[in-house]
Amino acid sequence: MTQAEKAQDKKAFNPLIWVSLAVVVMIVLIFLMADRGAGRGNSNLDAAGNAESADSTMDSGSIERDSLVPPGERARSFIRQLRDKGEPYPFDELMAKASAYAAEGSLADAHLTFFFAAREGHVEAMMMMAEMSDPTLFRSENNLLDKPDAIQAWKWYHRALEAGFEPAKPRLDNLYQWAVAEAKFGNNDARQLLLNYQ
Repeated sequence: MTQAEKAQDKKAFNPLIWVSLAVVVMIVLIFLMADRGAGRGNSNLDAAGNAESADSTMDSGSIERDSLVPPGERARSFIRQLRDKGEPYPFDELMAKASAYAAEGSLADAHLTFFFAAREGHVEAMMMMAEMSDPTLFRSENNLLDKPDAIQAWKWYHRALEAGFEPAKPRLDNLYQWAVAEAKFGNNDARQLLLNYQ
């Protein structure tokens, strides 16, 4: 075999292929040989230091689906109770409940409770609904909405102002300034919002 043939055989051997193959084999072995605790109870010590099986207290990996509450269900139940009692609605209690839901991260429950209070004429709730949608105040980490909704913000600020809540006026002005600036950059939501100001 000539030097040129040996050099060509060496080029044909690509170490990257072998390394990739070895990595794939290792991953498969890890998945096949990994002990995920299936069928075995985890050993815990009780107060006396005796080992007790976790299987005796609960199934490992099982979820009690009956105890899960769908998003917004607590708010719906609370609102049903209020409706059953009839008007006038206890807005202080409604707002406290909505704030508690928000504080614990139950955004669907908070949103529904604020919405109910706002729709029933509570101006503070109207302002909360507007602020949740306001693109100048929007924060996704504490909001049920995926993105701001300028039209909804305008609607709730406008209703609060019509109800005599003067602090809504500067918020509407701020929203207008946002819309003017964004419309120049082709923001369709801003252009649509400007139609409400005409």
